[in-house]
Amino acid sequence: MADLTLNKFEIKHLFTYTIDVDADMYIQKLPTKDTRVTGNITGGKVYGDRIHGRIVPMGADWSIVHPNGVVDVDCRAMIETDDGAFINMFYDGRIDLGSEKAAEDYSNGKFPPIMGTQPHPVLDTDDPRYEWVNRISCFGIGRVDFTDDPIVIQYDVYTYAAMPFEKE
Repeated sequence: MADLTLNKFEIKHLFTYTIDVDADMYIQKLPTKDTRVTGNITGGKVYGDRIHGRIVPMGADWSIVHPNGVVDVDCRAMIETDDGAFINMFYDGRIDLGSEKAAEDYSNGKFPPIMGTQPHPVLDTDDPRYEWVNRISCFGIGRVDFTDDPIVIQYDVYTYAAMPFEKE
């Protein structure tokens, strides 16, 4: 029988960031009965021991809202570090609005004041000082604050990796 011992892993906080998104969202009803909600990125900040800088005011979040209340996130952003490197950040993720009614509201631009979200950022760069970001896997825990303009999305990003272990 196979060894069913759980794998060992390591999780480390990499950075926290905020992304500012213009509250004037583009809302498109799609033929699939889904709705695309697109928000343009207007800036933000990145705080961490190894990556510190700002979110460049370009890129967007192209979310798809499904009638069942599930939102699939698709975001493209760029980090400019304090020492001048550029790191691309792409992430998908999922938000559960909780109901069909909440999905209908969201699809019509009636957003909840605060909601949680779980992204899966992928980072890449051509800057040799940050080449290590091309080799890591990440996940995030975050929230979206719709109470102001710009909308503020805040994430804590963690790296995770399997740790080798020896058979006994």
